[in-house]
Amino acid sequence: MTSGYVLSDEVLDHEINEPAFAKNSSYKAKKSLNDLDLFTKGQPVDFYKELRDNAPVYFHDPMPTDPEPGYWVLTRHEDIKHVSMNPKIFSSQYATGNMLTQGSEENRHPRLFKSTIDHMLNLDGEMHLGLRKEHMPFFKPGYVEDLQKKVTIKVGQLLDQIGPMGECNLVSEVSQQLPIYTLSEILGIPESDRQKLVTWMEFLELAQYFAVEQIKQQNEGVTDSSPDPEMINLFNAMVDEMFDYGKHILLKKRKNPENDLLSAIANAKIEGKELTQEFLDGSWLLIVFAGNDTTRNTMSGGIKLLHDNQDQKELLVNNPDYLPNFINETIRCVSPVIHMRRTSLEETEINGQRIGPYEKIALWYGAANRDPEIFKDPDRFNILRENADKHLAFGIGRHTCLGKPVALMQLKEFYSQFLARFPDFEMNGEWKVAPNNFVHAIQEMPIKFSPKS
Repeated sequence: MTSGYVLSDEVLDHEINEPAFAKNSSYKAKKSLNDLDLFTKGQPVDFYKELRDNAPVYFHDPMPTDPEPGYWVLTRHEDIKHVSMNPKIFSSQYATGNMLTQGSEENRHPRLFKSTIDHMLNLDGEMHLGLRKEHMPFFKPGYVEDLQKKVTIKVGQLLDQIGPMGECNLVSEVSQQLPIYTLSEILGIPESDRQKLVTWMEFLELAQYFAVEQIKQQNEGVTDSSPDPEMINLFNAMVDEMFDYGKHILLKKRKNPENDLLSAIANAKIEGKELTQEFLDGSWLLIVFAGNDTTRNTMSGGIKLLHDNQDQKELLVNNPDYLPNFINETIRCVSPVIHMRRTSLEETEINGQRIGPYEKIALWYGAANRDPEIFKDPDRFNILRENADKHLAFGIGRHTCLGKPVALMQLKEFYSQFLARFPDFEMNGEWKVAPNNFVHAIQEMPIKFSPKS
């Protein structure tokens, strides 16, 4: 292992404070954003509205057995934008930009924990920009245009496979497959290894559920919701396999670099030094998860939105020119990344609420994207919405999603071809969403359509 920067060692020494100032609102919510089951029917938009109306800067209780204090919940578009645009006050690096809590030591996964910290998403300032710069060539217009030619062909192949079936689980047959293909092309992963990423993603989406259920088990004993021990063993085996593969291929790319993103990551530097193994593991986890999950869930989520809003579906099928705005409206409504986190570095104020240094702040994008101050009639799916592109689903500011142009390109290719070939599609049963309050993880999307040879 090279000597160099390890963020996770630093983060664990940082203190998180209870609120230093009185809360502006005495409102006490009856529901909890820590309840993962709350997210298995889609995002809890009614609860978001309740918080936004009663306490737009709301101090939320910590998870059960969590040794850290709770966190401020932001549900207004402007408040989330304000925090995102002021990284010198609201840090991603002090205590991560993605984890609501570090949790207690005994509940930390031996391999996943450090890897969820040691990556680009959790860096501030020059370190963040320097590492981001290494990724940039693979998301620039020229590269994306060349990639689009391959994606166009891949979408056609995937739709050819489901065409004669007349029905399918859209997730397993298409929504999982396209982002994995695209990501693998960018990363430089051999075709023979690509289906491994599909399996790893399915288990990663359940990581939060397993962690929470194991904590419950410690407190309450085995219950009906407790995961099967064999499933836990399989999960741990998949995590080990994923990291072992990542270590192998990244070290291979470090020795023999090629023109791909994995080679760029393997040979990137922080403060003049090669990335440590911790950062290689973290970068691998980030790119596998972020590069696949959001696009996949937006693809499936858009199909459900069209099914549930037949007038909008008819409008789009008859007017393909509306596709770019439809995609933005879909991203707004789906909000595939549900929240991110920041930590205040000094005394500050958000929407009139005074906040002290080193307090946790959670940015709930699913709520911001339904804010009626920004979006008229926000719960209505409207593909003609004039400001649909004002959503915050990709973040805003320095941490805007690097993969945004690739995600938009894939969504355009998928929807344009799918709707042209299967305009009569319908849902064919209930969808299934994983218990996860970090990503809107759609696991099953049964559809039917007129068979096409």
